[in-house]
Amino acid sequence: MTFGTSQRRMPELTLKGFLRPGAFDDEMPQTKKDADSVQKMLERLQGNVSETKQSVQLQAQMPRSGGPPKAVFPGAVPEVGGDDMRTQADFQFEALLSRAQGAADSESLDQVAREILIRFPSFTAQQCTDLCQKMDTAPALRDHQGGDFLAEMCRLLGSRLRELASMQFTTACSTVAAWSADPKRRRAPLFAQLSKVFFTAAANEMSSRLMTFAPHELNSCLAAFVSVGFSEHKFFASVGRAALARHSSFAPVQLTALLAILSEMRLVHTDLFNAAATFLSSRTKELRPVDIIRVLRSFAKCNVQHQGLCRAVGDEVVSRVKGGVSFRAEDLCEITWALCVLEHFNPDIFEILLKALRKVPVVPSDALTQLFECHLALETEQKSQYRRFRDRMDQETVEALQDHYREARKDERRCSDKHRSDVASVLKSLVEGSVHVNHRTSCGLLVDVAALRKRSSTDGFVHVDLDSNVTFVRSLDHDDPATAGIVIEGAVALRRRILQKQGLRLVTVRESEWRDLDESKAG
Repeated sequence: MTFGTSQRRMPELTLKGFLRPGAFDDEMPQTKKDADSVQKMLERLQGNVSETKQSVQLQAQMPRSGGPPKAVFPGAVPEVGGDDMRTQADFQFEALLSRAQGAADSESLDQVAREILIRFPSFTAQQCTDLCQKMDTAPALRDHQGGDFLAEMCRLLGSRLRELASMQFTTACSTVAAWSADPKRRRAPLFAQLSKVFFTAAANEMSSRLMTFAPHELNSCLAAFVSVGFSEHKFFASVGRAALARHSSFAPVQLTALLAILSEMRLVHTDLFNAAATFLSSRTKELRPVDIIRVLRSFAKCNVQHQGLCRAVGDEVVSRVKGGVSFRAEDLCEITWALCVLEHFNPDIFEILLKALRKVPVVPSDALTQLFECHLALETEQKSQYRRFRDRMDQETVEALQDHYREARKDERRCSDKHRSDVASVLKSLVEGSVHVNHRTSCGLLVDVAALRKRSSTDGFVHVDLDSNVTFVRSLDHDDPATAGIVIEGAVALRRRILQKQGLRLVTVRESEWRDLDESKAG
C-alpha cells in the first residue's frame, strides 16, 4: 500500500442510499432521494426514537419496584448501588448498538447502517470508538455491502480524530488496522481508498500532538501504521524526534518495542538509537529474553554500533545462564551473530552457544547460516580470541557448515535481474576475463557480479555488489527524504567487511544512481 496526497474527489458511492457521494468535496452535496424515500426514512427514525423513549421511561420506573435495577438493553449493565448517570442520549446509543448486533436481514441492516451514519456526527468521542470496537460483535453489519459500510465509517471517523483523546485515538487506529487486515476488504476499492485516507489524516493529527501520547499508545499507533504499510518519511521523522526527547520516560520493554518497529520499517533515527542504547545499558535486567533478542536485532539491522550496549547485554545473557535461565540454541546463534554484526565478541556467550548446540539434535537452517557467518567474521576480525574455539572445531564440521550455507544461500540477489545483467554487461566491456553474476567466492559468500581472470577461478579481481532498497535503511535524521542519508543494513555490511578483510576488491553500485545514468544516456 502506498500513501500520498489524496485526491479530493472520489467516485460515486453506491451503498443503497446511505453512503454519501463526493465524500471529500469541500461542500458535500445532499443525497438525492424522492419524497417517498425520505418520508420512509424519517418514519423509521421516529419509530426508533419512540422505542427508546419507552425504554427510558421503563428504566426510570425501575427503582420504585424495590428490586435491583435491570438492564433495559441487552449488553447494557446498570450501575448497582448508586444513581445511574447515563443520559437519554446514552440509552439511545445503547439501543442502537443492540439493534446493530441483532440485525440480520438486508432491510434491518440497511436501516441500522443508515441510522449509524446519520447519527455518527452527534456521537461523543467515546461513543465513536465504542461503536468501532463493537463492529466485531456485529459481523453482519461489519461486512454489509462488501465492506462499503466500514469504508464510510473510516471517512466519518477520520473527520473526528481531533476530538479523540490519545487512548481513544489509539483504539481507533488499531481498530481500522484490524479491519484492513481482511484480504477481501483490502481488495474492495472504496475501503482501500478511504482507509488510506484515514491513516493519512491520523498521521497528520498525531504529528501535531505526539508528546501527549503515552509510550504504549505511541507503540500501538505505530504498529497500526506499519501493519497497513504506511511509510511517510516526515511522519516517522517527527516520531523519532519526539521519542528522543522523552526516551527516558519509556520502560525498557516499551523502548525496545519502539526500536523494533522502526527497524522493521527499515528506518533509523541515529540519535534516538544511541540515546536508547545508553538508557538500556543500565537497565538490561528489566529486559525479557525476547526483548534482549529484539534490541540486538534492531541495532544489527540498522547497523548502529554501540559497544557499551553490546557489553551490557552480553554480560546480562551470561549472568542469566549462570543463574539457571536457559536460552534456545537458535536464540544464542542470533545473539552471537548480532554481536558480530556490531563488531563485538563475547567469548563466554560463544562458549554457552557451543554447549547448547551439543545438546540439541536439530538446529534450524537460519541458525546454521548465522553460525557460519559468525565463524567467518570471528576468523577475520577476532582471530586471537577466536583461536581457542577454532582449534576445537574439526575441519569436517566447518566444511559441513559451509556446504549448508551454500545450499541455503543460492542466490543473494538484492536488485532486479535487469540491473544486475546491465552491470555485468558494462563490466565485461571494460575488463578482460570472464564475468559472472551471482558469483560464489572462495569463503562461501556471494557477490552480485565478479570479473575473473580465468573461468575456473574462485575469486575474481573485481567484485561488484549492488545496493537497492533491501540493502540499506533510511535515516530519519532529516525531515526531507531527498536529503536523508542511507545506512547499509548490518547483515550486508558484515558480509562486505568479511570479503574486504579477506583481500577481495569490492565495488558497490547503487541501483538508483545506475538508473539515473541509464536515463541520462537515453536522453
